[in-house]
Amino acid sequence: MRANVGRLVAAGVAIVIATAFVTATLLSTSLIERTAYNAILTAYPNADVIATQGILTPDVLEQVRATSGVAGADGRYRASVVLNAGGQSDYQMAAPTPQTSELRLQLADGTYPDGPGEIVISEPIAERLDARAGSTLDIEVDVWTSDDTWERQTETVTVSGIFPDPGAAFDADLPGVFAEQGDLNRWSGIPDDAEPTYHLLMAVAEPGTSAGELRRSLEPLLRENGSVVRTADEYAEAVTADFTADTYLLAAVLMGFGAVAMFAAGMVISNTFAVLVAQRTRQLALLRCVGATRKQVRRGVLAEAATLGIGASVLGIATGISLAQATLAILGRVFDVTWLPTGVPVPMFAAIIPLVVGTLVTILAALSPARAATQVAPLAALRPSVPPACRSRASARRMLVTAGLLLAGGALLAVGVVFTTYGGDVSAGLIVGMAGGAVSFLGVIVGAVVIIPPVVAAVGRVLARQGGVPARIAAVNAMRHPRRTASTAAALLIGVTLVAMMSVGAASAQATLDDELDERYAVDVSVGDEPFGVSEPGMAVPTPLQPQVVDAATTVAGISTAVPLHGAHAEVATPHATGLVVSVLGVDPGAARGVVRAEEELAALAPGTAVVPETLVSELGVEDGGTMTLAVNGRSAEFDVQVARFPEYAVIVTGDDLMSLAPDAELNRLWMALDPSADPETVIREIQNSISQVASTDTAVPVLGAAAERSEISRVLDTMLAVVTALLAVAVLIALIGVSNTLSLSVIERTRESATMRALGLTRRQLRSMLAIEGMIVAGVGALVGIALGAVYGWLGTLTTLGTVWDTTLTVPWPRLGVILLVAVLAGLVASVLPGRRAAKAAPVAALAAE
Repeated sequence: MRANVGRLVAAGVAIVIATAFVTATLLSTSLIERTAYNAILTAYPNADVIATQGILTPDVLEQVRATSGVAGADGRYRASVVLNAGGQSDYQMAAPTPQTSELRLQLADGTYPDGPGEIVISEPIAERLDARAGSTLDIEVDVWTSDDTWERQTETVTVSGIFPDPGAAFDADLPGVFAEQGDLNRWSGIPDDAEPTYHLLMAVAEPGTSAGELRRSLEPLLRENGSVVRTADEYAEAVTADFTADTYLLAAVLMGFGAVAMFAAGMVISNTFAVLVAQRTRQLALLRCVGATRKQVRRGVLAEAATLGIGASVLGIATGISLAQATLAILGRVFDVTWLPTGVPVPMFAAIIPLVVGTLVTILAALSPARAATQVAPLAALRPSVPPACRSRASARRMLVTAGLLLAGGALLAVGVVFTTYGGDVSAGLIVGMAGGAVSFLGVIVGAVVIIPPVVAAVGRVLARQGGVPARIAAVNAMRHPRRTASTAAALLIGVTLVAMMSVGAASAQATLDDELDERYAVDVSVGDEPFGVSEPGMAVPTPLQPQVVDAATTVAGISTAVPLHGAHAEVATPHATGLVVSVLGVDPGAARGVVRAEEELAALAPGTAVVPETLVSELGVEDGGTMTLAVNGRSAEFDVQVARFPEYAVIVTGDDLMSLAPDAELNRLWMALDPSADPETVIREIQNSISQVASTDTAVPVLGAAAERSEISRVLDTMLAVVTALLAVAVLIALIGVSNTLSLSVIERTRESATMRALGLTRRQLRSMLAIEGMIVAGVGALVGIALGAVYGWLGTLTTLGTVWDTTLTVPWPRLGVILLVAVLAGLVASVLPGRRAAKAAPVAALAAE
């Protein structure tokens, strides 16, 4: 190993990266759990015992307070309130201020309420409403009146204090407002002679009483009410377990990527040891001549592998821990919160598993080269070196196994797609499809020596015609060792396949969801009450849009088109239904088609025609091509019915038809289209803010649309794709190390050959070009095959996942796939730089004399 340390570096680096990846994955799960645990407890400061469920009344609370060992206890229940200030509003949950000081959150400013009419709010609310301690806010609540009805009332309250946002995103129990219990009872609609029911109780133990002892003291009392009693730690663990169910799934996915990284590292190690054994043929033969047995030779090779595996794995574990700690330190600076752990917890298994796995992968990768080493005959030391054969054929057994795996995997993939497309269980279809993908991909890996060499030969022939002598020699060299070339390209193929699969799958999912959103939400943004669809007579008339609301909405920057709609309630008479009332919207057909995304759904809108959404067909008892009669205040008209997949819960007619039917119909809805360059979330937020400043205080104007949802889905998919691509880049990096390692070893193996070509007139530049082209051929072929496989897997995955719900739109993100191919080819070029320099430095005469 000391003599060949330079040749083992690449293999060692591959296993370091892979074990660091696995270590970081294991630590991330533990870190997420600890972070969630700390974040949950911020909602219950200093609580020792938490009781949930059951019937928790003020009487039960008083009994808890009277229990021995209890220093203080409080209950928590909530009421919904709307806070208003300066034209801005915020919907929040309010809870009673704890009477026990230990159970109060620490305030960043001000004090807790001293009496009625005072509240404490969180910092995000204060920022949103531009409030501070001493500010006044209007609070809107639905109050239960003496007439047994709900009535919206507005009160003015004073902000007495502000508490910092604890960031308890893992537990939504922490309210944004604390108020006196009397105020909260009134806002909750609790009569004066009634008592609230708490959804949880918190208790603090007296000094000298542990949380466990307090829990045991309170259990007999609280369990009679059907409550679950836990210590604060136990409660946090329970909530964390619910939250981290997806985390374990994430960990499983990450470990899958870690397995891919380990597999790629194993291929690099196997290639390295195979070349080392081939280069040491004479040395091994001489050892056999002086008495070394086959077992000793095999043990020697495996001992080298074990030493390399242990050393590289230890270094990888240290690297993974350092990366996790560095990430935590960065997060601590970016997010100024108290619940982030100060250090990364390192459980024993997070160190043992990567060490064992890294060492085993290295040893397993060296088994085949070790077996080849034992087959070296002692007399081989006395024979002249024989150059390797230029071609070797794959065995018939390998070809049969490859064909069988590909056929079986393809059949399973087809079954998964058909199963889900025709209404089967999605989970079962996914399991079958994933099994098919794994089996077929295994077939590709097993048959790499069958699949990749022909592609390499085809690419080599093309380059040989254009690249001169270096390209022709590079093409021949790439085919001299089909097994090694296939193994090297296969390592890159793994990562590229997964990256391409995620890219194609995400693009297809995005296109499918865009089409679905176009049908589900007809326009980018709609302002006004949504139609109620079909109902019994007596339904309230939709709230008309005030002129200032229309002006405020349509003058926001980023709106390209705005179309007004008038609405009315009409009685329906159809061959199968009478006595019903339906919402009717009137719109100009030409203007509507310019703002509606699914234009074809309104193609039939014309005078005398009513477009009926599919969702209302059964309720109205109509059919496509039939007729229906609409009547408003004694006026009636018959319309031809055209059924459309339109997402409005209303019958749509032309504006002129509606006005002739209901002359008093008022404008109660706007359809708006956004500029393609506008940010949907920003525009919709500006519309909401602009409307809230001009609308009447007792009027809430809904602002809905597909633009924000489409933007959010795109962001989620892009983020997911970026994360997955970054994770898979580890496997690609390892594979590129393998390309560089293979080229480096082939340079050493072909020392005399390179010297002979130099002696025959090949320049140093041409020699470097030859190796560069060879590296690009290997990397490019691996990327091409990986992109092709990834596209197929991405399409089939989209069909399996979404086919049972929507009509899928399969697409290919050509620019992204082109970047993947370009990066792979450039990486192959970079990987050839050092081997090329090493080969070009050797003097022809010295190289010819080398053994």
